Amino acid sequence: MQMKTIKEKMGTVANIRKVTKAMEMVSTSKMKRVLERREKSLVFSEEARNLLINLHYYHHVDHPFFSPGKGDKILVLVIASNRGLCGAYNTNIDREFSHIVEKYGKERVEAIGIGKEAQKIVFRSGVPLLANFEEFSDIYSADEVRSLLLFILESFSTNQYERVLITYTEFINSLSFQPRTRSLVPLELTEFNHEFSEKDARSYVFEPVKSEVLVYVVDYVLLTVLYQYLLESLSSEHSSRVMAMRNASDNAKEMLEELVISFNRARQASITQEIAEIVGALSALSS
Repeated sequence: MQMKTIKEKMGTVANIRKVTKAMEMVSTSKMKRVLERREKSLVFSEEARNLLINLHYYHHVDHPFFSPGKGDKILVLVIASNRGLCGAYNTNIDREFSHIVEKYGKERVEAIGIGKEAQKIVFRSGVPLLANFEEFSDIYSADEVRSLLLFILESFSTNQYERVLITYTEFINSLSFQPRTRSLVPLELTEFNHEFSEKDARSYVFEPVKSEVLVYVVDYVLLTVLYQYLLESLSSEHSSRVMAMRNASDNAKEMLEELVISFNRARQASITQEIAEIVGALSALSS
């Protein structure tokens, strides 16, 4: 009976290992695609930010999104996952969002969520959830990001909010990612890692006028910044899931090896017992 139980456990563990290994391979494939998009988007967003820095600091053109809003509330975009099995990815976002709520006070904070796990995080905090986006594609499309940004800016335009923050996960490398909170509105250019000085400020020709050009540019910069944050989070999610599934596969392999040893010991004990019974029976017959 013991051998039968161990054999059943071996089959169960082996099947689980196949599933986790398959999920690891799928997540690895998705991670590579997202990382490729992330790298391309990073180059574009950096150039867009440099253009904005040029206009704001060196041509002294201002914009409403460079200053806090007229309200006193804080709107937070919480980026989490639609699915679990990704290690501490959602737990870290939960902890980061809790810090924001503690810093500004529950009565001042409202949230927008991306992913089913984001909805759970916001509900646990007791903060009002204005909307939750769960139907986005695996790799965010331009239309999806544009619709999200439009909802955020329409909410901000009600003059209820002082600022819009984004709580996301910054991708550092395939083994390291860190939850962060950044300001989307006002758009704080000092947050960006750039090497840009007055000598880099080019002599642009503005048509029709600088202010109208800035209005057009700011919308696109906000779009690229938001898209970059989404790709950072998505890269981190897939990397975290790859690590979690790899660890699960390794643990299943170790458990399977231990079960094989236990099965062999149980079989050896069964054989030894049978031999002892035979020898005992022969001794009884000979006496």
